Amino acid sequence: MNNTSSTLVSFLGRASQDPKTGYRKANYLFADGSIHTTPFFGLALRQIIQPERLVLLGTAGSMWDVLIEQLATEGEDEELRLRLIEAVATNRVDDTLLIEVGPLVERALGLPCALRLIDYGRNADGQARILDAIAAAVPTGQVTFDLTHGFRHLAAVGLLSGLFLERVQNLTVAGVYYGALEMTANNQTPVIQLDGLLTIAHWIDALGRFDQNGDYSLFAPLLKADGIAADKIRCLVDAAFFERTLNLSDAKRKIQSFLPSLDVPLPGISGLFQKALRQRLNWVNGGTLGEHQRRLAYFYLEQGDYVRAAIFGFEAVITRECDQRKLGWHDHQEERKPAAEAFEAEIKAGKYSQATRNAYWTLKNVRNALAHGNPASKEEIRQILVNPEQLPIKLRRALDQLEKAD
Repeated sequence: MNNTSSTLVSFLGRASQDPKTGYRKANYLFADGSIHTTPFFGLALRQIIQPERLVLLGTAGSMWDVLIEQLATEGEDEELRLRLIEAVATNRVDDTLLIEVGPLVERALGLPCALRLIDYGRNADGQARILDAIAAAVPTGQVTFDLTHGFRHLAAVGLLSGLFLERVQNLTVAGVYYGALEMTANNQTPVIQLDGLLTIAHWIDALGRFDQNGDYSLFAPLLKADGIAADKIRCLVDAAFFERTLNLSDAKRKIQSFLPSLDVPLPGISGLFQKALRQRLNWVNGGTLGEHQRRLAYFYLEQGDYVRAAIFGFEAVITRECDQRKLGWHDHQEERKPAAEAFEAEIKAGKYSQATRNAYWTLKNVRNALAHGNPASKEEIRQILVNPEQLPIKLRRALDQLEKAD
């Protein structure tokens, strides 16, 4: 199976509405207006999406026998079908039997099929085994889920498995479908796509990851999917790049170029997260460069990114000194370096408290050692850098003290 292969995953449950078909037949109405009549929604969905492979998941007591009776030609594999009927009746279907039954299903449907036994999912361990079974059955490619049949809680497990496959196995979930039998009207059963739930989960994931790493580009694919203009989305990608290269001025400018997009309701699922997105971007609407640098220093300190915390913290100090000496912010040689040298001269002359002096040298030496990857020249700094408990404490104390610079 190649990386572009497509698989339909369908659950098989237990039902007693009809002794021959298990589920009662329904006229499933798809978005394209087509209607497919079948007791098993997965068979109708197969005709619509034309997967290259089918995976059927069921428990030891699922109605495998009824499915086979629907598909098999009369008299075909009679002995095997009888064994399957007995196993279902006693809740003893196993993987060995399903392997034997697989070729019968493949002949009937005309595509490769994998019949897999899954746990009932009564507890967390059992639910984890279901996810593991799905991951083993769909190792690569695109996957579509049919959540119609099976126990009701398996629909939730199936939806979660989509997220699991995307993150753990780097698969693409092409769609999530549900044949809503309880919504049948005029003898037609609507087919509902639940992809929006996956998109909501993607937004929640993106917000959580952003709150850990501050990467604005995480929102780009989600906004693109809802039709936000490409040039606006590019602003977020560029802002992420500029912030990571310590260029906060251009990062701020790019975010300010994007923000007008939030002045009108965002389309699709993005609208649900519009307020949360704005909250994470509003820092550009106030504060000086030094304040933004301090904000990022504390942010990265909380995330355990001590390199960025030390760099932004040190740059915040120099930016403040540039402000106080009526210098610009951007030119290192003509503005930032002279400001830093003047501040250090005042420190050596005893203008500031011992606490401020110690804080400055600690921050600078830690910053230099982390940024350059070289061993610190002072034993005190070397001890800080090899102590996972002391490093964040010392950095925070230095940042706090230098903010007041008494």
